[in-house]
Amino acid sequence: MWRSLLFLIAAFALLLMLLRLFERHFVFFPRPHPRGFWQPERFGLSVQDAYFTTAEGATLHGWFVPHPAPVASLLMAHGNAGNLSDRVEWLVRLQRQVPAHLFMFDYRGYGRSTGSPSEENCYRDAEAAYDWLHQHVPGLPIIAHGHSLGSAVVIELAGRRPLTGLIIEAGFTDAADMARLMFGGLPMGWLTSMKWASREKVAQLTLPKLFLHGDRDEVVPYSLGQKLFAAAAHPKHFVTLTGVDHNDSFLAGGENYYRVLRDFVQQCAAQASSTVVKGAP
Repeated sequence: MWRSLLFLIAAFALLLMLLRLFERHFVFFPRPHPRGFWQPERFGLSVQDAYFTTAEGATLHGWFVPHPAPVASLLMAHGNAGNLSDRVEWLVRLQRQVPAHLFMFDYRGYGRSTGSPSEENCYRDAEAAYDWLHQHVPGLPIIAHGHSLGSAVVIELAGRRPLTGLIIEAGFTDAADMARLMFGGLPMGWLTSMKWASREKVAQLTLPKLFLHGDRDEVVPYSLGQKLFAAAAHPKHFVTLTGVDHNDSFLAGGENYYRVLRDFVQQCAAQASSTVVKGAP
């Protein structure tokens, strides 16, 4: 019996060690440069390359997409796979439909960004991207838009930097819930070092929040997006993207997707402008 018990303890310790050792490989799937679509002009998109440095010395890269008549700047945090160049078609359509400057950045280890990704590094990367945008486009309200893993990044950012609004697309509650999905319902979340505790954090955020989730999402279940929304503080609004999977909202979402984004950006910008006027001497 003692041998069996020792074997189980050793097996559990080995499992924990392997999980911690390969944890980042379960979460992050970076696509380093030159892999990707690095000629946005072929898609009709004019971008400005932005290079900026984090507090730890990592050099990050982003694409700034100017709008001729912006009412706000949209800071965009993408998901855990690929790099920003894989989102070029999304950026093309957003630039045409939403009256805002767009600024999408790559986390460490993605695209042209140096370093290695981790939960805290992603949060700090978003801070550095915000600071670059705030410095280079002063005077415009900043709205953060996070997709999938990026939703957890911008939710954390809202607690570290002043934002006018928050767009949470295909968001999830926390790492524990996602781990249960990955491991067939087993309670593996407590073994991971990453938390991505969006459900806890979003309950403390009182800025306007727009939640969008596809009802056919096969990566982050629709029910998990609803669960995150239920935990959020007001003001908040949830939009179901009918017939939309995890990565095709920019296509399958149709005009309704862009109308909802456009309306939210304009409402946040108008609210920010009204606040400035009211606070003027």
